[in-house]
Amino acid sequence: MTYPVWCFLLLFGAMIACLFLGIPVALALGGIATVAILIIWGIDGTYVLSNAAFSTFSTDTYLAIAMFLLMGNILQKAGIADGLYEMLYKWMGGLKGGLAMGTVIICAIFGAMCGGSGPATIKMGLIALPSMLKRGYDKRMAMGCIAAGGVLGIIIPPSIPMIILANYGNLSVGKLFFGGVLPGIMCACIYITYIGIICHIKPSMGPSVPKEERASFKEKLISLKSLIGPIILILLVLGSIYSGAATPTEAAAVGAFGAFIIALINRQLKGGVFSEILKKTFALTSMVLWILVGANLFNIVYNYMGAYNLLMDITSALPGGKWAVLLLMILLNFVLGCLMDDFAIITLTAPLYLPIITGLGFDPLWFGLVFLLNLQMAYLTPPFGFNLFYLKSVVPKDIKLTDIYKSVIPFVALQIIALILCIVFPEIITWLPTKMIA
Repeated sequence: MTYPVWCFLLLFGAMIACLFLGIPVALALGGIATVAILIIWGIDGTYVLSNAAFSTFSTDTYLAIAMFLLMGNILQKAGIADGLYEMLYKWMGGLKGGLAMGTVIICAIFGAMCGGSGPATIKMGLIALPSMLKRGYDKRMAMGCIAAGGVLGIIIPPSIPMIILANYGNLSVGKLFFGGVLPGIMCACIYITYIGIICHIKPSMGPSVPKEERASFKEKLISLKSLIGPIILILLVLGSIYSGAATPTEAAAVGAFGAFIIALINRQLKGGVFSEILKKTFALTSMVLWILVGANLFNIVYNYMGAYNLLMDITSALPGGKWAVLLLMILLNFVLGCLMDDFAIITLTAPLYLPIITGLGFDPLWFGLVFLLNLQMAYLTPPFGFNLFYLKSVVPKDIKLTDIYKSVIPFVALQIIALILCIVFPEIITWLPTKMIA
């Protein structure tokens, strides 16, 4: 049975209205879905509600989310970002745009340790932005490289959105992780190349550090010790998955323990710091799980109403064949990415998209990474890109949100280029996963 189109419009319209009113995503999704379930099933709907919540909370895969969140929260306090920035300041400060390029590199490294976009954006907003502004960088260049670098955490493994997508799309977490390596590196290289070219043409956008402030070669070599911790941590997590020695959940636990050891060595867990880290991790994990519960409930409603059949009717009527369907999915996810959390988008759309994509003959692993690149771009896009608000929370008060909007426009264009390259050359995504040890 497929409900009339106006029922779907009413359902999604109510959800979007709640989001615009500032209602939290979990409540917007879960609340509307709960009302719809009780209308459809009556008192029996209480069993649907309880089963959806229980199935979400008892999913073993989601243990990895808690572990990666713990690892990211420890790393935010471990002093790693400060050491990395100091190291890249010494090595790249003498280049035009060097501090901005170094910031993108640190965001990529941080993304490879934290599993998301928020930690890198906030940390670099606190460390790198004041340093660049102090040395005469154009504020748009300084903010743009931080916001763009921050979203790399969505596509660079280990990525929490990848774990959720794997669960809903019946995909291998490990293969998704390694499918994201080359696109993540490519995005970072595109950003760095752009910064280098622009700052060479217009040195005022990113002036080099004066010669008297540059480090000696000996100081540069000594600063390389800041790379030891991140390299070990990345090898522990991704190396154990790639070699087949550990599952992603086990690797996440190893990574959290490794981050804890690094923080201890750096003497960053004094006083009540670790207690604060645990509280933050519990809060974030709870938030993510309740978003997933709300999205699950919403998913149950629109599946019962025949959303899959409706989408199949729409896609079969589209001119342009399977590529028109892919473009429609990309555009819809782009719009949703400006309105809601990536966790909610994945749980809402992946169960509908992936069967259609597979039926059209596309590689679901390839589509999964295109899907995440799409979300990465949406997270960066005005007016509601989430990463823009992360950055706004830490910039000086005299910097307006419109300044941040202007700063990311070139990087959104670069992100579109990266997305097109991955669509035209799917081997960028699919090559590395084929080399994994099962």
